[in-house]
This record gives sequence, C-alpha cells and structure tokens, in this order.
Amino acid sequence: MTPGPREWRIATHTLRFEPPDLLRIDFHGVLTLEDAPRMVDIYRELGTQVRLYVLGSMSEAEPLEPEVRLYLSENMRSEWFHATVYFGARLVHKALIKGVVIAAHLDGSTEKEAEQSLATIHFTATQEEAEQLLLQLRARASDLVA
Repeated sequence: MTPGPREWRIATHTLRFEPPDLLRIDFHGVLTLEDAPRMVDIYRELGTQVRLYVLGSMSEAEPLEPEVRLYLSENMRSEWFHATVYFGARLVHKALIKGVVIAAHLDGSTEKEAEQSLATIHFTATQEEAEQLLLQLRARASDLVA
C-alpha cells in the first residue's frame, strides 16, 4: 500500500512525501551524524513500500562531513530509489554524493551495479529543470515497463 502524504523536519532539513512516489527534500545547512540515521530511516520506511523519486534542493546545503558520508554509504540502499534529482548543488556536493554512491557499492557489488546506481543520480541548476527531468525519467520508466 502506498503511504499517504507526510512531512518530516530533521534539524534544519525538511522532507515531504507526495504520493505515489515523490520525496522532496530541502537541505539547509549541515546534515550531522546525529541527523543522518533519522533521514535513512525515512528513506527506508518509504523506499521499502514504494521505489522513490527524490527531488533534493541543495542550494542551502553544506558539504557532508566524512563520518556522515560513511554512514550514508553503509546504510543507503539503491533499491529504495528510482532516481534522485538534485538542484542547486555545487561541485563539492556533486562529488560527495557520487562518492557516497560508489562507496555503497564497495561491499562486493559489481561494477555494473555501481554504474547503474550512479545513472540514477542527476543534477540540475534549477528546480524547474529538476521537475522537467523528473517528468522525463518517469516517462522513460513507463516506456520500459510497457
């Protein structure tokens, strides 16, 4: 069963689930090691019920600290997500996010699995571009199912 609409606040970050499968995240400031487990719990809770499309606003986010990157890489699962589109990300965000995805696959996953996970991570300059890309990704996924 698809979860209903919900909203969470984790420190300065806001997550909003919009059925059937969209999770909007506004990152503001630092995601701390104390906050990361709660965020992963939300991803897990939703992602085990429905594969997610994520739109993440990064324009007010700070780069992840090494211990947070490690926690995320050890606890995130690619099967929870169809695709993630970040907008407003700086170069450092892009590098760190891709690094977390790659590190998550150092547990014996194949190179192909790592590449497939990286292919689900996207970056755009604006929210409007992110919304457009999300529509395109959904259309592609529908074509693959049909």
